[in-house]
Amino acid sequence: MRKSDDQGKFLKRLGDLLQKGYTYTEAIDFLLIHQEKKTIKLKRRLVASLQKGESISSVMSKQLNLPNHVSAQIFFAEHHGQMGHTLSEAGIYLINRRKNQQKLQKVLQYPLMLIFISIIMMVLLRKVLFPRFQSLYSSMGYEPSVKLTYLLHFIENFPMVVGAVFLTLLVSTILFFVFKRRISPAKLSAAFCRLPIFSFYIKLFHSYFFSRELSFLLSSGVTITESLLIIESQSFRPTLQYISSQFIRKLKAGIPFHECFTSLPFFQEELSFIVHHGQTNGRLAEELRVYSDICLQDLEERTHTWLKYIQPAIFTIVGLFIMAIYFSIMMPLFQMMQGI
Repeated sequence: MRKSDDQGKFLKRLGDLLQKGYTYTEAIDFLLIHQEKKTIKLKRRLVASLQKGESISSVMSKQLNLPNHVSAQIFFAEHHGQMGHTLSEAGIYLINRRKNQQKLQKVLQYPLMLIFISIIMMVLLRKVLFPRFQSLYSSMGYEPSVKLTYLLHFIENFPMVVGAVFLTLLVSTILFFVFKRRISPAKLSAAFCRLPIFSFYIKLFHSYFFSRELSFLLSSGVTITESLLIIESQSFRPTLQYISSQFIRKLKAGIPFHECFTSLPFFQEELSFIVHHGQTNGRLAEELRVYSDICLQDLEERTHTWLKYIQPAIFTIVGLFIMAIYFSIMMPLFQMMQGI
């Protein structure tokens, strides 16, 4: 189960069966009833790991190759007790993520093909047509205008510019993954939180995830300090470990809980006010849960908005490239005909 939709379907169905009263072994046996070699092996590994006493989060993470934040959700569910509901929500999240990935592939597939064709056209123009046009211009004594000269230079150098951009992106990606291992995840997340484009999504996701899990833990009767200790004890999300340790240290120093959120760059500004308001009226767990739903809705809306704008933007760029090619060919011809 390496695809998000396969993982999501399994987790959602497993969570639904657990909420109906099935045990883990019964639910796994029912869901993996197909007599295929891979299915039988997966069922044996899952059941054997559970019988050894391994935690649900560890078993699901190892056997299903789940993302770390999903494994962290399952880890927290082991403490607050809403395992069936958590598995169902995690499954729905993975299914929706897979759908968004497929939408992005469909959105980018055709425009990227057009960009590739446009680059090939520019290379052919540079190698085949432009030398002939230049010899024709020199034989007839024609000198292109300044604007047309800039356009011709742009088309002539465009393949080199594209190659340099791709090479820069490749080198930057390699350097990022090389230095990523040497930098702590908390420092890396804090650095991304300062970037204009990434900051909104990272802060919104941290606000959603932290408020959601904290609300579940508080609603199960666990205190704030005990909840932070549970979050700190997990190993799937190192950034959450750092956040929880900082919160515990500040609480011991006598700083109010809602003020702890303003001292770290990982959360939305309104989360501090939500926590203060929830503590004031005694409904902290409920309001954190509502706020986490709002954050998730904002994430989905922003993602869909970006998907709507990506394709028109790429088509616009491709259209400008085609117009540049057209003008670079036709304008000199029109100017030469006017001079005859």
